[in-house]
Amino acid sequence: IADPMEKSVCDGGDAASCASNQPFVLPGTGGLVSMGFAAAAVGGVSGLSGDENCGQCFDLMFEDQKHPNGNWGGSHPELTGKRMIVQVTNIGYDVGGEHSFDIQIPGAGMGIFKQGCARQFPATARGDVGAFDCGNNYGGCNSKEGCARLPKELRGGCEWRYDWLRWLAEGGQTNNPYVKFRRVRCPAELVEISGAAPDDDDQFAYADIPIIS
Repeated sequence: IADPMEKSVCDGGDAASCASNQPFVLPGTGGLVSMGFAAAAVGGVSGLSGDENCGQCFDLMFEDQKHPNGNWGGSHPELTGKRMIVQVTNIGYDVGGEHSFDIQIPGAGMGIFKQGCARQFPATARGDVGAFDCGNNYGGCNSKEGCARLPKELRGGCEWRYDWLRWLAEGGQTNNPYVKFRRVRCPAELVEISGAAPDDDDQFAYADIPIIS
């Protein structure tokens, strides 16, 4: 796309997130660290502010905490203490409360923008109108088997949600987990995918990533 102002597929244009912008487990870390992309949720108390966060990277650590209004969700025991490095490539102006990041995960629910995936992957949409989130716009597929309905190039990121994030694997966990986060210098693995890094990135240290052979 030559025009940086091209409208999003969600608004009837042709600009869309690349299929490579999906989460993955970082090799050599024994499964302790993943990387991916996220929207900064700026409508709540996270301290994230919007446009100035675009391109910035954050080190997220998943916490052992459930939501107080009903003692639900949070991190699966196998997720607690693990980390994820994300680069902000979108803004969630409509997300409030205690939310900080919306991780970009294929199959996790299209929300209010139901037409974008169908425009980007028309062949899949013609065969299965609910393919992109198993017909569940808010929450997405409830099992790993649902990932088979997605376009082939998106299935790996969808399966990551169950294999690593452990979505709904035990008693409703993982579901909207709590994280501690701090800004870090963007790692080469994410910059090579996005092609972008903040101008002030050299003022921040890289995340301390464990190396496990």
